[in-house]
Amino acid sequence: MNSQNRKKQKWKHRMGPINFARVRVALRAAKDNNEEPSKPEIFIATRTKTGKEIQADTQNAIAELPNRQNSGETADDAFRAVFGKEQPGRVRCYGRSVTTSSLKKDEEINNLKQKHADEITSLKEELREEMRHLFTQLVQNNPGLIFQDIPGCVGSNLASPIDASSAQAVRGTNLPFFSGSA
Repeated sequence: MNSQNRKKQKWKHRMGPINFARVRVALRAAKDNNEEPSKPEIFIATRTKTGKEIQADTQNAIAELPNRQNSGETADDAFRAVFGKEQPGRVRCYGRSVTTSSLKKDEEINNLKQKHADEITSLKEELREEMRHLFTQLVQNNPGLIFQDIPGCVGSNLASPIDASSAQAVRGTNLPFFSGSA
């Protein structure tokens, strides 16, 4: 029964025991900006193998995908047109355990991470601009101040982490004693 079912399958992959997640990671690493590979890219990568003959229906599907993309369709629309609608609880070219809801969750998480990274970058740039403005004002108001001395001046007024947080650093020094009543 299994051999009969295997004979009915179309577009058999040629990856053997290598799962689709590994192929996806390898394709993502091959791109310059680490963007996610499209379904047609995954399909072509998992169905072609150097030195091996490709089935006729797989060759037709691989040939039709770029034709549809060149005619103006997006990669996902071209994939959907060639292979049809996805079955419930299944997403082609992602492996066994991936569902549409898990993909949506991952996309939302990645969007939030990107938004957070962009916000941090903008805040750092804003802080740099404020510090640049502050140092410019400091130099303008104090003409005798040498610009290279500013980091030393600023750093000398700050308490070191040991002085600020450790009572042991204060012990043994000649500090005046103040009692609670004056």
